[in-house]
Amino acid sequence: MMNAVYETSFTPVMADVTFATAMQSTLVPPLCYRGDCIEAVGQCIPKDQVGGDLMDLVADGLEVITYVADISGHGLRAGVLMGMVKTAMRYGLLLRRPLKNLVSDLNRVLPQVKDPSMFATMAALRFDGSKEVEYISAGHVPLLHFRKKSNDVVRHYAQQHPLGVLAGDDCVSWRIRFDTGDILLLPTDGAVELGEERDTDAGLEVLARTLRNFNKTPLPEILEIFQRAISRQGAQYDDRTLLLVRALRGSEQPPLRQLHLNDAACCEVLETRWNKMLAELAADSEDD
Repeated sequence: MMNAVYETSFTPVMADVTFATAMQSTLVPPLCYRGDCIEAVGQCIPKDQVGGDLMDLVADGLEVITYVADISGHGLRAGVLMGMVKTAMRYGLLLRRPLKNLVSDLNRVLPQVKDPSMFATMAALRFDGSKEVEYISAGHVPLLHFRKKSNDVVRHYAQQHPLGVLAGDDCVSWRIRFDTGDILLLPTDGAVELGEERDTDAGLEVLARTLRNFNKTPLPEILEIFQRAISRQGAQYDDRTLLLVRALRGSEQPPLRQLHLNDAACCEVLETRWNKMLAELAADSEDD
């Protein structure tokens, strides 16, 4: 009896789907973090194999930077730009670039490496061990802040242009005071533009009500409750990303310096390396 031989062939379409799925899982894996001062969880549910939503967290001792970004469009083009944004952010943070300077630099270089019609919104938080968090937003939907002491939810919103629209714009950041037990929620627009009306205010209220009612619940469970509440509002029209951060404690000490380097010459070297990277990105774009 002859043994049957089965051959499997992959069509270009199947290869594209496999690549897209791998890109999505590599760039935007589920996020789970717990440190001395905060804990965080996050999840992205793309509309297609490759979405345009991005979230990330980088920790260095008491300093923790986390952000969400929304690249316009979907598919591989959005995925490639998403990867470029994540790489630039991580490299800038590796060089201890101050958050608002880093985002402003990203805004300047993006127009040189993307299609003119594309842009990115972003909301970022920088914790430094104090009871204040640095917040920066570029065209992004509001940050929701559950305040444990008053049992309410406030919205923080900055009217700044999305990244890659006006290259000369410098981004401004704010400091938000928080207390132990407070929860900060960074969503993307796909998580708040719900129902056929795509009503942002209604979507934000769904999230705020969930925060008020379930704030004592572990963060992974709150995330699941969010996803169920959003799904009940109707079909998914866009990528949905939710990043939750709970304050575990904070000190009254002044905030940490963003550059932990005493040697001015070392700071100058890092600045030179960062500017060289931006110049190389721009040069590569012109060559293409």
